This record gives sequence, structure tokens and C-alpha cells, in this order.
Amino acid sequence: MPVAFALAFGISAALAGLTGALLGSIRFITPTMGSEPLTKAMIVVIFGGLGNLGATAGAAYLIGFIEAFLILGLGLYWTPFVLFLLMILVLLFRPNGVFGGK
Repeated sequence: MPVAFALAFGISAALAGLTGALLGSIRFITPTMGSEPLTKAMIVVIFGGLGNLGATAGAAYLIGFIEAFLILGLGLYWTPFVLFLLMILVLLFRPNGVFGGK
């Protein structure tokens, strides 16, 4: 089992390095370069529930639709605030996620 963890860590580190190199070729490289996708990923994982891949995939689609409608209705400026508020409400009322079990 530890070999599988090491392999998964190695693959994820290689993919993160490749992503940074590819994004660095088309954008300015800054220390906070990946904070926006990382924040959205955190919201999706908390919304779907930790440890459930299917629920996280469903939450990704749901958050994507919610984000698209919020951008259309409220604008680009207020969308991250509403997504964070939604994440806080999920943590308060459903700590295991919307699709998470008991």
C-alpha cells in the first residue's frame, strides 16, 4: 500500500509541475498564480463531501452551473463572495457535504 501512495504522490507532483510550466508559458508567473483554481477546487470538494469521487464530480458540475448563473445575474465581482457564502452554509448545515453520507 505505501508504494501506491508514493506512486500517486509522484504522478500528482509531476502533473502539477507540468501544469505550472505550461501555464507559465502563456501567463505571468507569480507566487499566487494558481490560487483561483485552487479556491474553486476547495469549494467543490467541500460542497460534494470529502472522500467521495462521484459526489465531488457532481458537485463540480453543480458549482459550475451555479457560477455561470451567478456571473450572468450578479456579475463577475460578486460571484466569488456568493460561492464562499454557499461553502460556509454547506459547512454549517451539512458538514459532510451536500452529497455526503452520515
